[in-house]
Amino acid sequence: MDVLYSCRNCIHNGVQTIFVGAGAGFCLKFNSVIHRPDQTTCKYLHRKDLPRFVVDEGLMEHAAEFAGCSGIASLRTTKPIQRVHYNEQYYWEHGQFSPLTHALAQYFKTKRHWIMVQVFAGSVDGLRAIAHASLFRRYLDTCAKWQSSWRLVLALIQELDSEPQFTAEMLTRPDSRDSRDDALWDVFFVRLSAIQEFGWHSGIEEMRWLSDSLNGSLSAFDWKGLKPDLAEVKPSLTKAVIALAKKEHVYFGQDEEAEAAEVDGEG
Repeated sequence: MDVLYSCRNCIHNGVQTIFVGAGAGFCLKFNSVIHRPDQTTCKYLHRKDLPRFVVDEGLMEHAAEFAGCSGIASLRTTKPIQRVHYNEQYYWEHGQFSPLTHALAQYFKTKRHWIMVQVFAGSVDGLRAIAHASLFRRYLDTCAKWQSSWRLVLALIQELDSEPQFTAEMLTRPDSRDSRDDALWDVFFVRLSAIQEFGWHSGIEEMRWLSDSLNGSLSAFDWKGLKPDLAEVKPSLTKAVIALAKKEHVYFGQDEEAEAAEVDGEG
């Protein structure tokens, strides 16, 4: 259970999940490489696998346990771990360069963070799918509002039933027979939780409790059975987001304040 509260399962580490992303991770919260992501954490942990409003009590307890740490810490001992800033030269020279990690390391060089979210949309690559949903959730959490995120969530909704692809090198347990299934569900729950969190911020109950509206194929982890249900619900979710954006006058430039917030990267 500890791994659920590790850096592997945190939205600030957009290059990994529990079953995806071998090797080092990268924390956007502290702009640091994470060499042992399954054994590290911090008080700002935001779980990938479930929406925050569902596990908020557990996250508060976790934050209290690590309240004395100013940054990344050992999950087991709570002792602080020194940050390691990303160094492109080092990774090229040691044959460990990752285009995805490099892209995320550039995140701090732009104020328009919403553009970074859009860049990763639409990819069938499993790692980039994780980055897309994680970045969206970070953006939404930082803004703490939905008005400048509604277009971003529309793209995520369209990917809800898409099946991400994985190479053996992406998996933490490449020799396991169920490794790709585990990886697929990891990506799905990051996406599902993102949509539910948008539902919480926007007050759209259909989105907030989307997991409850899906039939038994979700609880049975039956992807083939779940895909048709996801395809069926996508149009209604899309319609609900657009209707709210129109009602609140933020639909494609109706609200200049919301547009300005997007340009400035404030959310």
